Amino acid sequence: MVSRERVRQFIGVNRWLFVAGVVLAGAVYLTLRYVSQLQTAAPKPQVVATSPVVVVNTALSAYEPLTSAQLRVEMLPSKVVPPGAVTSVAQLKGAWTTEAVAPGVPLVASAIFYPKTGNVLAARINPADMAFDLPLSAPNAVDGMIQPGDHISLFTTMKTATGQSTVDFFNNIPVLAVNGSMAPSAKPTVGQSLVLILALPPNEISALMFAQQQAPIQVALDAPHSTAKVPPPYTLHMYQTVTP
Repeated sequence: MVSRERVRQFIGVNRWLFVAGVVLAGAVYLTLRYVSQLQTAAPKPQVVATSPVVVVNTALSAYEPLTSAQLRVEMLPSKVVPPGAVTSVAQLKGAWTTEAVAPGVPLVASAIFYPKTGNVLAARINPADMAFDLPLSAPNAVDGMIQPGDHISLFTTMKTATGQSTVDFFNNIPVLAVNGSMAPSAKPTVGQSLVLILALPPNEISALMFAQQQAPIQVALDAPHSTAKVPPPYTLHMYQTVTP
């Protein structure tokens, strides 16, 4: 009886502690259950597909040989990888640039080429063409502002049976190099005489050499993707005719 009485007294004195313990245990249980539900319902992180891409470390000029020290491989989201992107540095052994490339820009197939000969200029000439020097004074070369990669038209004045005529001798000719360089000059060439390297079929080179002996050659700079048509020869008769 004494023991039961003591137990009853102990429970009576500490009943609120028991109630608090039960409440605390229930709270812990509910909290753990809530966290478990959140973890189950939380969306799984989305995996983004990536692809290896070769980018350059430093700015490159057009027609410059590539070395492994200039290149690195980065993993980019596959959705933003440009078509034709190079994926391995090993693929670029012996490659040269065809255009200027900024640091961090992925290299694509159109920005590189592989010379089949040690002479890179010769590698750029079409099989049916030959390279030819055309020296020009600044006033005859758009004030010296022609650059490699430009397209030009050549004008000259010819003697005819009735006098003379000015003709668009050749049209839309690509300029391979200027003053011995296949890359645009880092310094201004305004007002300077230029030597243009052009690639033409042999018969057109002969015609151009003959025209050089008859009168000065005047260069006109074509617009990118020019659709300008070759005009008919401009004659002395047309010059003397009053324009309405």
